[in-house]
Parts: sequence; structure tokens; C-alpha cells
Amino acid sequence: MKASDARAALLEAAHHLFYRQGLRATSIEELLEEAGVARQTLYLHFSTKEGLIAEYLSQRDAQWRSNMRNHVSAHAKTPQAQLLTVFDYLAHWFSEPAFHGCAFTNAAIEYADPQHPFHVIAAEHKRQMQTYLEELCRAAQLPTPEALARQLLLLLDGAIVTAQIFPGPRAAIEARQIAALLLQHGGQP
Repeated sequence: MKASDARAALLEAAHHLFYRQGLRATSIEELLEEAGVARQTLYLHFSTKEGLIAEYLSQRDAQWRSNMRNHVSAHAKTPQAQLLTVFDYLAHWFSEPAFHGCAFTNAAIEYADPQHPFHVIAAEHKRQMQTYLEELCRAAQLPTPEALARQLLLLLDGAIVTAQIFPGPRAAIEARQIAALLLQHGGQP
């Protein structure tokens, strides 16, 4: 197996196992078996399991945010409609059989120390999501875009956690309804 193929196989195994089982619960042996590579290959490409976790989280962040942005821009033209379409993307995601919640919320829970590198990566993912929502709020010329983006992120994260406990798209549909009310009132009660 070429080095690039082995690295890709390890990352694919990481995406599958870490997301489904958790970062700590997934053993190196499981990763190696699923990837079909030797232990030395893991250490050659990532030095440690922690190096593989960091790369997995980095790739997951880029992929998830890109998929969400692409979905939103393809299905809504105005910034206000795009804000609501974020919740439509969630409904689609929640309906997938492989949905196991937010990889970043899960990582932050597993590594609760705010200084831990994986917690820091998770927090940065959430900051990037809030920045995106704030950009859409500004483009929609909504009052207090920063506060409204924080409120929408709370709705988004609440919907994700709820869907992890109660599977299906319902949490996203109901969060979208609440988001529509927030947008209608500019984030004010």
C-alpha cells in the first residue's frame, strides 16, 4: 500500500470509528484493523493517536462547514432565507442513519478541560459557525447581528443534541420555526 493510501485509510477509519464510538472509546487496534495497516504506519503519518484525532477533527470541521455552506447557498438566495436553510440542512443531516450528533460537542464533552487541544478545536468550530451566522445576519441587515448569531447558534446546538437523544428531523424543524420568530423580531423578545 502506498503511503498516501495508508494515510487516507487511517483517516477514513478515524472518521468512521471516532464519530460512531467516540475518541477515547476507539482503540488503536480498532483503527489499524479497519484501515488495514500496521501500527508503524499510524506512527509514521500521525506520530500518535492524538495526532490522528487532531487531523480527523480538522478534516471533519472543514468538510462539515463546507457541506453546510454549499447546501445553504444552493437552496436559498437571500441571507434571511439562508439563515433558515441552515436548519433545513440540519433536518437532512439528522435523517441520515449514521447521525451520531456533533463531533465537536462530543469531543468537548470527552475532553472537558477548556485548555485541552481537542476542546480548543471544538470551540473553534463553534466560533466559526457563529461567525458564519453573524455574516448572514449582517447581510440580511438584521439588528444586533452578533447577539442574534449567538441565539441562532444556541438553537442549532440545541437541535443537534436533541436529535442525538430523539432521532429524526423534528428538532431541526422546530428549531427552524423558533429561528423564524427570532428573525421576524430581530432577535428581540
